[in-house]
Amino acid sequence: MKSQDTKDDIEYYLGFILKSLHTAGLKLSISRKTDEFKFYHKLPTIIGCSIGIIIFFLQIYFIRDALHNHTILPIQIISQVITNLQSISKGFLVVLKINKIQRILEQIGVLWKSYTPDESNRATLYSILQRTLSICKTYCAVLFVTLLIYYLQPIANFLVQYRERNGLNHTYDYTKTLLIIKVPFQVTLKRYFFIISHEAVLLYTSALYWGVSDTFFACFTTQICYHFKILKYYTKVFFDVKNNNSRLNLVTLIKRHQDLLRLCELTEDVFSPIIFSTMLSSAMNLCVNVIGVRETISNGSYRQTGMHLFLFVITFIQILFYCTFAEAMTEEACTLADLAYNLEWTSKDYKLRCYIQVIILRAQKPIYCTAYGFFPIGIQKLTSVINASFSYYMMLQTVS
Repeated sequence: MKSQDTKDDIEYYLGFILKSLHTAGLKLSISRKTDEFKFYHKLPTIIGCSIGIIIFFLQIYFIRDALHNHTILPIQIISQVITNLQSISKGFLVVLKINKIQRILEQIGVLWKSYTPDESNRATLYSILQRTLSICKTYCAVLFVTLLIYYLQPIANFLVQYRERNGLNHTYDYTKTLLIIKVPFQVTLKRYFFIISHEAVLLYTSALYWGVSDTFFACFTTQICYHFKILKYYTKVFFDVKNNNSRLNLVTLIKRHQDLLRLCELTEDVFSPIIFSTMLSSAMNLCVNVIGVRETISNGSYRQTGMHLFLFVITFIQILFYCTFAEAMTEEACTLADLAYNLEWTSKDYKLRCYIQVIILRAQKPIYCTAYGFFPIGIQKLTSVINASFSYYMMLQTVS
């Protein structure tokens, strides 16, 4: 029987994300895998994302029909289209980068086993990992509750109609589905359940990869920050210790620093396209939900107002997720140069000075997570996204 993971185990901090991906057939592991992921491993995700593409065309069909008939287009459909495209892109990008994600996990596992924090600061460092874990679990719980809300709406509507079937002459309203779509055929009872079952698969896939991609990024960057903190601690300790092993210890630290930099580059390679699609779609989604709040309040549809407010908050938190953890990693990497520079390295012998200079020079180069190389993300970029959303909003106001 497998013992329960403790705070000294890396699985304790990453296990819940790995278990979530297991449900989609992607069995990632922190230990080294010999085989790469094959097509059949990715097939469940590809099917889920393919359903999303079909739903997207049905949503466009709904929009086209509404515009053709000059009916009022519900603003919620625009938000659903953007969210659907964002979820599809996340699913495909995670599957596309799944082997590199496995490599990141393997490297984190090696670092975790090779370098442990000192007893004096272990509790502090573990508390940072625990805080990120709690944030990620709360974030996933909110997504799960949102998923349940979408699931329960058409089911509750159908049960109400079934209870009142005698008064309704055994007729049912099949337009109440999980998502706002229009199908080009007559909907019967069997077809209705066929539609909502596929929508349920799409929503589960969307919530899964929405949560997994965001929480993976948070956990990976936190792990990198964790190891940078350990590296800074031992850099100071080894430098202050006066013995014959000082040079050897510093060489080891330089190699550890290089390993961390490679891990940062791999993380950037995996998540930069996800960040780009997230930033772009989130800016539009914020704008759409602001319009939705305004329109629903003016129409007195306060339940829809609450939905738009909720989607606005979730979208904003998602942007905040990436910006906050990316900036934390950037700052942690840069502070290593400051720490090394403040050591009394000028009074040491030539080789020790060279080793310290290597650390300083390499650490001075900023490490950024970027949106596909277009711009680095951080707290300052959050204001840019909000400004872009406001610009979209004003443009739509002008057009309308």
